[in-house]
Amino acid sequence: MGYDMYVEDGPGEAERIAVEEAHERLKQARATGTGVLEAYQRIDVATRSYYRFNVWDMGTARELMGAFGMLTFEDEPTWPDVAEYTEARAALEKEPDDEAVRQAEEAARARVSAAVEAVRTTDRGGPGIAHYKLCSNDAWLVSPREIEAALRAYAGAVSEDREEAGRDFGPWESWIQFLTQAQTRGGFRVC
Repeated sequence: MGYDMYVEDGPGEAERIAVEEAHERLKQARATGTGVLEAYQRIDVATRSYYRFNVWDMGTARELMGAFGMLTFEDEPTWPDVAEYTEARAALEKEPDDEAVRQAEEAARARVSAAVEAVRTTDRGGPGIAHYKLCSNDAWLVSPREIEAALRAYAGAVSEDREEAGRDFGPWESWIQFLTQAQTRGGFRVC
């Protein structure tokens, strides 16, 4: 179990090429039996639009982000009622050849999907990243504005504290780099 984070705008052409080259080196390393670990590390370095934390590391990251004032602690938005879609889906299962029923199911699915996406992309304008967005794999969008506010809070923290975080929590610096990059690329999804 973990948290997969994807930059919203996806990888750019340079990243795609670098990842392909890194995968090719991995194939060569596997064929020769040498340099496999280094090849995997090259893939990690080349992949800049994706970040992963395991459950424990995400917990540590949230703790540090909270201590640096990078998070807001607001209530999660209410998820929409999906009964309309459930009913339309049940009707379609009963009458799969009825064009009107099929169209009603498609329309209900589109409305519910739009409502769910509206919840996932909510940005209430708080002074950082909404804590709840880093607590589940519900495809939350962490917006560029949220990231900017979080990074501003981090930049304002005592430099010794920032250095200590980097020393004590191995992935901290790469996490800050991911946030910095995601800020200019549409934010990121937590899946």
